[in-house]
Amino acid sequence: MDSGKSTLVGVLSKGELDDGRGSARLKVFNYPHEASNGRTSSVGHEIMGFCKSSQTQIFPNRFVQNKNKYWAEVVSKSSKLVTLIDLCGHEKYLKTTIYGLVGCIPDYVLIVVGANLGLSKMTKEHLGIVLALEIPFFFVVTKADMVQPEILKKTVNTLSKLLTCSVVNKKPMLINYKNEEEIQVAVKALGSNRVCPIFQVSNVTRQGIPELTRFLFLLENREDIKELGRASDSVEFDIHDKFSVTGVGLVVSGLLKSGRIRPGQNLFLGPDKFNHFKMVQVKSLHFARVPVDQVFAGQFCCISLKSLKKKEELRREDIRKGIVLLEGTNLPKSCRGFEAEVAVLHHSSTIKPGYESVLHCGVIRQSVRIMEMDKGIIRTGDKAIIKFRFMFTPEYIKANSTFLLREGRTKILGQIGKSVV
Repeated sequence: MDSGKSTLVGVLSKGELDDGRGSARLKVFNYPHEASNGRTSSVGHEIMGFCKSSQTQIFPNRFVQNKNKYWAEVVSKSSKLVTLIDLCGHEKYLKTTIYGLVGCIPDYVLIVVGANLGLSKMTKEHLGIVLALEIPFFFVVTKADMVQPEILKKTVNTLSKLLTCSVVNKKPMLINYKNEEEIQVAVKALGSNRVCPIFQVSNVTRQGIPELTRFLFLLENREDIKELGRASDSVEFDIHDKFSVTGVGLVVSGLLKSGRIRPGQNLFLGPDKFNHFKMVQVKSLHFARVPVDQVFAGQFCCISLKSLKKKEELRREDIRKGIVLLEGTNLPKSCRGFEAEVAVLHHSSTIKPGYESVLHCGVIRQSVRIMEMDKGIIRTGDKAIIKFRFMFTPEYIKANSTFLLREGRTKILGQIGKSVV
């Protein structure tokens, strides 16, 4: 919170420094109220384009606020794209942050700490979620130009102590400026999951920005170890957002978790609040805001849809959290509950049948109730086999999917075993 996350995303993606009053973050915010209060409340996406041959970052001839034009020029000139997902820092929007981490399945997490603020409660909260989801992460200390060297050193030392504690168990690696060899070592070390690089940057003076940009360019994607299918598998597309575009109709955006989608393809859309699936057809596809003739597993893209029933019109109101696009000849089945193995990461007292919490699993965000347990009660540190039931509407879930339960400071990590109809 107030550490300069959106400002950093703006500087990295646009190549233009901040004026010290938040000018860079205005270029990445999604809504006017975010610009007015300076607080991110939604999941934002930005891209960094690179030329692999020259190993340099690509920028358009001039910056334009229209992302369609800006992204199209960057994509056309780039041979490698890095997508930055800007998540919320304030406690009020923690559920949106969890939704972004669980639903977007990022390769790496960049945790931003303000040098003038130090280690906050929410930083520890975000770190705990990242550790639970087992996503490689690194720290960036911003506002290095605002504080005295002693304060900056104190912040870095506090981070180092946190990383070396028994819960985190990482070796801190402070990145020095203009040391190419050290950056390459940091990239390899991050993949080992035992080392955590720490960058010190300034969005105003550009201190540390070239080194961080180089680090992001050298990072490789993790699709081989993430829970993403191959292009030859059947289609599973998680819907994150929906739009109604004049002259086009309903457009959905999200992550293609498996398979390959082409225009003209027929897919199942659902389950809706009445537990129904409907057949729809793909009209067009966009990846990185550029029209394409197909999209592959692991890509975050936009899809224009139309109903196969002539008199039926798809509306934004038909799309709720948890709806997916699926491929197949048989009608997909949703479930009203599931059995899972869980581990209680933190809970202030005891958990027993009847306990209710909010489940985050992919794009699903719904309250669940514990119906049965293989133990009488469980506490922090315990593991159990539990049967859950969705409290409102059935959902489409797959076995072995990872989920997170959260209620206040309570955090429970689990893996779905089998569904219950």
